[in-house]
Amino acid sequence: MKEYYAHSENSSGKKEPLSDHLAKTAALAKGFADCFGEGSAGRWMGVFHDAGKASDLFQSVLDGREHNVNHAAAGAYFLKGYKQLARVIYAHHDGLQWYIDDDLENAILKRSPNDTGRGKRFAVYGEQQHRTAWDYIRSKDMIPKDKPVLKKDIVSFYNNLPEMLHCRILLSCLCDGDYTATASHEDESILETVDQRRLNADSILDELKKYRERIIIHSNADSELVKIRNEVYESCFKAAKNEPGMFTLTAPTGTGKTLALLAFAARHAKIYNKKRIIIVLPFLSIISQNTKIYKEICGDVLESHSMAAYGDGDEIKLLAERWDMPVIITTSVKFFEAFFKSKPSDLRFLHNAANSVVVFDEAQSIPAELVGTTMETMRALCDTFNSTALFSTATQPAFDVRPDIKFNSREIISDPTALYSRTKRVEIEWDIEKPILLEQIAEEMSDERSVCCVLNRKDHTNKLFDLLSKQCAEGECFHISTDMCKSHRDNVIKDVAERLGNGLPCRLVSTSCIEAGVDLDFCVMYRALASLDSIVQCAGRCNRNGRRKGRVRVFIPDEPKLYPAKFIENAALKVKLLSARHPIDISSPEHIREYYTMIYEDNNYDHDKNDLVKAIEEHDFAKVEKEYSFIQSSGVNVLVPYANEKELFDELVEEARNKGISKDW
Repeated sequence: MKEYYAHSENSSGKKEPLSDHLAKTAALAKGFADCFGEGSAGRWMGVFHDAGKASDLFQSVLDGREHNVNHAAAGAYFLKGYKQLARVIYAHHDGLQWYIDDDLENAILKRSPNDTGRGKRFAVYGEQQHRTAWDYIRSKDMIPKDKPVLKKDIVSFYNNLPEMLHCRILLSCLCDGDYTATASHEDESILETVDQRRLNADSILDELKKYRERIIIHSNADSELVKIRNEVYESCFKAAKNEPGMFTLTAPTGTGKTLALLAFAARHAKIYNKKRIIIVLPFLSIISQNTKIYKEICGDVLESHSMAAYGDGDEIKLLAERWDMPVIITTSVKFFEAFFKSKPSDLRFLHNAANSVVVFDEAQSIPAELVGTTMETMRALCDTFNSTALFSTATQPAFDVRPDIKFNSREIISDPTALYSRTKRVEIEWDIEKPILLEQIAEEMSDERSVCCVLNRKDHTNKLFDLLSKQCAEGECFHISTDMCKSHRDNVIKDVAERLGNGLPCRLVSTSCIEAGVDLDFCVMYRALASLDSIVQCAGRCNRNGRRKGRVRVFIPDEPKLYPAKFIENAALKVKLLSARHPIDISSPEHIREYYTMIYEDNNYDHDKNDLVKAIEEHDFAKVEKEYSFIQSSGVNVLVPYANEKELFDELVEEARNKGISKDW
């Protein structure tokens, strides 16, 4: 039979036979899908995904004589009896869509190459050409002997959500296999690197033990807090023996959750043969600090987020595109949004979240209008795709209150209420009956040696910092906000930590960017009224090591605009309503649960936002991607002339003006 080719000449002048590419893609896709029990489906997709290349029209594309040709429809048509696989094959270049029957029927019925599918001419059209493509694959003895088997999806409030997720993960297996096989046409050694980086859980546990011993020796925490941290760690270590699924860790700030979470993840991965550990952090601002810890313990760690720097052709860039590393640190935005994408290149790494241990630090950061689809997706990831998810926070959301969520998790701490009562390190003052002038706050802060005020708006921090600076000696006042570049913020945090450590006067004014994961310890904290989880996080920067009496004061600034966004204002209002019921104890899991119940029982948040729900009901992949967005406001990247990097700034400006702004830039 006539030979067909998948790719044009490589640098050695060799074309790649189509059968070779199909075989390599099938083997890779099968391997990727094996970890959740659908290897047979992976093989079938790999064998048929490029069946449309067995045509004269597509061969003309390779020769440069034709373009804009749809070669995906033929393979999708051959597997139309397995509708999910057909959708995935049809999507492997242009993205997912649910309704493909009309296109496939057009391809088989039409006789002209000018007939189109998704705006492109069909590479294979009419019955005879489809028969030729099928005969080519059969002649290579490639058609699998076993039938493709797909696992049953979970039943969800969001009816179509699990099926759509299934499509995305299968597409991830196929496109990663396809891209990797294609790259091997130029460099065959690429195939040898796939899945070669194995998770060494024993090594991580050994290094973790040594790391803990070192920090315990140098810790200045009081003996009771050290005891509590050890108990949290041991609870996580023991819980790792439990069957895979969904877990929660509800523990106060400052109780050593970062290391305890890693202990759970490494031991659980060892016992249940999980492929990797994925650590999901809520904010870019805490990535660098946590990554430093994890790298010291785990060795090679892949950072996957918008601030990670990869060069073109860099091996790390490829690993980031594929997530082919045993330990990955990413952000909530990067991780969760990936499960709602529709384009193959955006989904390439998604299958590597299967059969993994996924740890969510600060789980309360999921927006209320997205929490239903998010948590149901995580349930499907665990139930259908063999992963384990651990949600850790000091303010555990009452997910089970939501009627759209089936949250059957297991709590690691046997008695969170008792644990919180033992770790109460601050007294909190609720001064929220009437607004207070920032001038008064500045005056009070000037009388303190170790004090921080966290405000909701950047203009408020600017004003308070100016007021405070006029009342204090030079070098005693500091300011942090997201208007600063990351290097600037990191340097200020370093200076603040040094002054606090040396007992020198230190007064900090900040936005909420210091609330999570920043290891600062003040005697007094001021917090503008915000969500309860923000107030708790803020209190976690006060009397962190339990050696003194900490004080937190919550107040309402006397300013015309109090909040940067409506959802923050709504959360603050719920805190005020809760305080009207009874005095709020931020160390009470019951009060925290009551707050989240108020949030989730609000008519606006008893299910996810309507446009997203409607898009899921309509199986509209592109609209779902648009509507599922963690960050509501768009922004731009700005190059700023930070003084410490002025030389680099000047070089980049010159390059931008002369050569333009590229990805390398």
